[in-house]
Formats: sequence, structure tokens, C-alpha cells
Amino acid sequence: MEFDKMTDMSRGVVYVAWGKDHVEVARRSAASVKRWNPGLGTAIWCKDGDDTSGFDHAFFIPEGLKRPKVNVLGESPFDETLFLDNDTVVRVELGSFFDLLRKYEMCGTQVILWHRPRHLKKIALDLPETFPEINTGVLLYRKTPAVLDFFRDWAETFAASGMGIDQPSFREVLWRSDVRFYVFPPQFNKRVFEASELIWSDAPRARILHLELLRPQKNPILRWISNRIR
Repeated sequence: MEFDKMTDMSRGVVYVAWGKDHVEVARRSAASVKRWNPGLGTAIWCKDGDDTSGFDHAFFIPEGLKRPKVNVLGESPFDETLFLDNDTVVRVELGSFFDLLRKYEMCGTQVILWHRPRHLKKIALDLPETFPEINTGVLLYRKTPAVLDFFRDWAETFAASGMGIDQPSFREVLWRSDVRFYVFPPQFNKRVFEASELIWSDAPRARILHLELLRPQKNPILRWISNRIR
């Protein structure tokens, strides 16, 4: 574990990146956080030896973890944490977003295509279709006993599931959990744009972009476009 700078430990943003290319896009996301929220701390879990410049804190991922974020989110250095997948860009000041934690313990958005079979995979529980999966790429939480219990249960359920994806286990753990959970607006985890939104729309502006185009891109044209998304 390494602490690079002294920051306010009450609120911060964390990332989990496996490999140099993913650290690079996480660094871009962290820069967007700082652009709008200079007082928020940032932390990254990555491999020993990765370049962690641009983050306030760095932690090294233990060996042997299949899906590291499932195991490390409960170890956040912050009292109130926004976890972001690396393929994200923050476009606003996040104070009122964190204020959701004055009432709730954990917040997330539902997956967009919740009706598709890939989002209805069962592990142990028969859950209603009307209880969709939560997209775990943007999660807001505070470290209460219930939340820490949730993360421990999630890690165990995910490991026992044998799945390579973590959202089915998150869904089942959330169903049986007592965590006070809130579903926030999709503009804080913007996955898809409708054609009308790209021309004109009265819908709220996207606050946090979470797009496949923001992932590491090998194609130079796609990489050029990706690096210019703001």
C-alpha cells in the first residue's frame, strides 16, 4: 500500500485496473474527476510496478483474484466512495451526488437492457424480472457495517457462482441484503445515447459517461476519438 499525497479521506473515487492500458484509461478518468472536483481524493488498485501517477493513493491487487473489484471495494480508504470503472469520464461537480449518502448506504443504476436473458442469469434465487441487475461500473457507497457485510457476501457469492461476470451475484446479494439502496438517474452512469440525444433533447445532460469507446483502443482512429471525449 502506498500513500502519495495527503487528501481529505471523507470522500473519494476509486478504480481497479489490471494492466498498463487499463491504468492509462483510469488515469484519464481520474483527471476528469479532478477537473470538476479538485477536493476529491482518488485511489487505484493495480499491479505492483504499474505507473500510479495521477492518483492520490495506490494499492496493489493481491494475487489470485478472479475479479479484483469484488474483493477490494470494501477496502476503500475513504468513508464515502464512488467506484468507477476505468472507461468513464466525469463531467460535473459531484457534491450533490455524494449527498445521497446522507440518507442511503449504497447507490447504483439498473442495467439498460435488463430484460435480456444475459441480465437474468440465476445463481440460487428466483428473482422477479422487475428487480433488474445493477450495473456495477458506477457504485456510490459509505462504509457502514451493512455495506461491509454486503461486500463480503458479494465476494463469497461471486466466487461460489463460478461465473466470470459479477452482476448476477450482486443482484442476488442485494435482494437478500438490508443495505439501504437507491437507484440514481441514468445520467450518472450514461451507457448509451439515443440518436435524438445527439441532435437535440430535453433530457438532462449526462453527468458520468461510461462508454465502451473509453476502454483501451488498439485502433488508432478509435483511440484518437476516445481521447477527445469530454
